[in-house]
Amino acid sequence: MAITETEQVQVSQDMIAWANVKDSHKTQSVLYAKAIGIEEIPLQSGRAEECLKLNYDGIYGYLPKTLIDDYEFKGLQHFLGKEFEFVVEHVDLESQMFVGNRKKALDILAKKFWKQAKVGNNYEAFVRGIDPYNVYLIVDGVPTTMYRDEYSYSFIEDLREELEIGDIIDVKITKLVKPNQKYKKNNSRGDEVQETAGENGVLEVSSRLLQKDPWTNITNYKPKSTYLGTITKVHMEHGLFIELEPGLSVRTNFPPNSNGQLFKKGQQVNVKLLEVNPKNRRIKAIVITPKKSIGNRTTRRRGLVR
Repeated sequence: MAITETEQVQVSQDMIAWANVKDSHKTQSVLYAKAIGIEEIPLQSGRAEECLKLNYDGIYGYLPKTLIDDYEFKGLQHFLGKEFEFVVEHVDLESQMFVGNRKKALDILAKKFWKQAKVGNNYEAFVRGIDPYNVYLIVDGVPTTMYRDEYSYSFIEDLREELEIGDIIDVKITKLVKPNQKYKKNNSRGDEVQETAGENGVLEVSSRLLQKDPWTNITNYKPKSTYLGTITKVHMEHGLFIELEPGLSVRTNFPPNSNGQLFKKGQQVNVKLLEVNPKNRRIKAIVITPKKSIGNRTTRRRGLVR
């Protein structure tokens, strides 16, 4: 029975995919595949292990949890639908499957990174972990930590509300020291000292620098004028943190005769600007609380009287 043209194309694609899988096993070339499931399977050691199930151009394989990264993941659910780099650790032609090793792939990519990367280059970064103040990234095989202030011009109280493990974000390299090289830095007292980078080198990145600086819009805001702002944080000691627009923020005290319980995150308020200082990127302002009418009030809406 003759096979159709579509079946011929599929056979050809499968042959190419299998050739790439075998080549990766032989030469340790890096491949990329999407995680489409989570299964627990017995590995060569005979021990069952939780694995990501990968789909590489129609060929299925497994990426064991212990070979994903040195980072300690609590679970693998966030990784479904995400793409992973890997080299093939084992091929089972009888079962038509393979086992991938991402740790080896990251080591290979990291060596290439240190040969090519320069300050100012843009890269895609893989989110391997998050806490309220930091996002832990892998940039072409190299681990790094990006602090909250470098994620966005906007005030982000908790990065876990913005990102998920397995996300890909764009970053710009701001500092680069190759592994085991000496470099200068300022200590906690501000004195310049010489240190030696470790095996992972020193890599600092910023996502914020790839975004438009909101202070380029500051000419749209005039001192002694009042604008609508959105509360991003309410702090009983430090007052209200308010955005005039994404990334353009101001901190104000609570209005007189009020308390923090009257305000909540996401609420819109009237903000009067007292001073705008573009050079120091600082705005002084107060919140204006409109006076409420006393007694009965008649409301008009589209010709109706209530």
